[in-house]
Amino acid sequence: MGLALVTAACTASAEDVRPPADQLFFPTGLAISPDERFLFAANANSELRYDSGSVSVISLDTVQATIAGWLSPAATIPDGCAQDPDHRETLTCDEAMFVVAGAGVRIGNFASDIAVQAFDGGRLRVIVPTRGDPSISWADFDGARLSCTTGSEPFALCDDTHRLTAARDEPDVGIPSEPFGVFADSVHGFAIVTHQTSGAVSLIDSPADGDAKIVDIRGNLFAADPLTLNRAATGVAGRFGAGGDDIVYVGSRTENRIQTLTVGRQPNNTAYLLASNFFFLDAIGSTAGASADTRALQFSKDGSRLYVVNRNPPTVQIYDTSADESGFPRNAAVGGSDICREASTITLLDAGDGERAYVTCFLDGQMYVVDPAGLSQVTNIVTVGRGPYGIAAAGGLNPAATTVTTGADNATVTTVHKQLFVSNFLEDTIAVVDVTPTSAKRDRVVLRIGLPRAP
Repeated sequence: MGLALVTAACTASAEDVRPPADQLFFPTGLAISPDERFLFAANANSELRYDSGSVSVISLDTVQATIAGWLSPAATIPDGCAQDPDHRETLTCDEAMFVVAGAGVRIGNFASDIAVQAFDGGRLRVIVPTRGDPSISWADFDGARLSCTTGSEPFALCDDTHRLTAARDEPDVGIPSEPFGVFADSVHGFAIVTHQTSGAVSLIDSPADGDAKIVDIRGNLFAADPLTLNRAATGVAGRFGAGGDDIVYVGSRTENRIQTLTVGRQPNNTAYLLASNFFFLDAIGSTAGASADTRALQFSKDGSRLYVVNRNPPTVQIYDTSADESGFPRNAAVGGSDICREASTITLLDAGDGERAYVTCFLDGQMYVVDPAGLSQVTNIVTVGRGPYGIAAAGGLNPAATTVTTGADNATVTTVHKQLFVSNFLEDTIAVVDVTPTSAKRDRVVLRIGLPRAP
């Protein structure tokens, strides 16, 4: 009763509850533009301090210039930055110097993931599941700013067209609750979103020349948890088949099984989902050989390996998904490694000495590095910040990631830096980890974007 009286007496203005355009707040999903010049970060607004979440656009040109100065012999520290007193290899900077002014948009609360579609002409589209509404937001990026309204207002709240809440253009057919993971296909113009409490997936038709729309929903793909009765679809990833079409793999928090799906097209070009084969995660686990609570999936670049992040037991499992004699993926277990508790997401990168899997560990504040060679093994554990969640890899495509140094013998050495970006949910920062094999700072946080929020 007292809280209600205080709230009524102190009504906040729209400006008071509008989220800051140049700050990170409970960052979750991360995605990098194909040219590696921009990082898109979803801000979940998990304390509901503001009236909405947001997507921030971070200039990786500025990030790379800052890192180059910091790693140079002069160890340049720009205004707004300071050397971390506990981790001397790390430069900590106010995120405002990296966030592109007026380029972000506002979305629903509790964003969980983000995916990018790349279209001709350099235009991009970001797709963001938000659990609070529930809704799925989408916004187009023209190389300078995101847009999710018909107007030109900077940092605008996405309009109803760009916040998908209903299926098949039917306002009474709402989407399932808890949208969680997202996979986007640029070539075939679609995206798939999983739902964490219904075992459902939503198909979004997202062509380059039109609006994104939810066109199909498949529910109850997984068995229910016997205690909670929830059916949960979580991790999702796509593998290009021999014919150029995607086979989409979906994991579950409530069943030890991977379900595959394909996307078909009706004569009028309307997309729809087709449930295909499935396989059990029965190579690692209890005496019954069962692994449950899948959180993330990721394919190798050539689609021949699938990496599965599980919490029960805490493992990264590797499956051979190369095509057999019939052209269908083998889906056979070939390795696995024990990892941290409460792992969240995964990305892959070959920094120059072979592919590695990088897994965020929310509870422990760490990132595990897994070498898939042989039966796979953990090769390093990196402290990255409080509550690491999203992760994205940059392979050095941005020219600004190249540094040139001259040694004492006047020999010029050029280094292309490979990096990982990790969102630290509990401290409102993004850690930049140098994973370049020749770097003296390999597997170390060299830059922290944002000033850590106190615990």
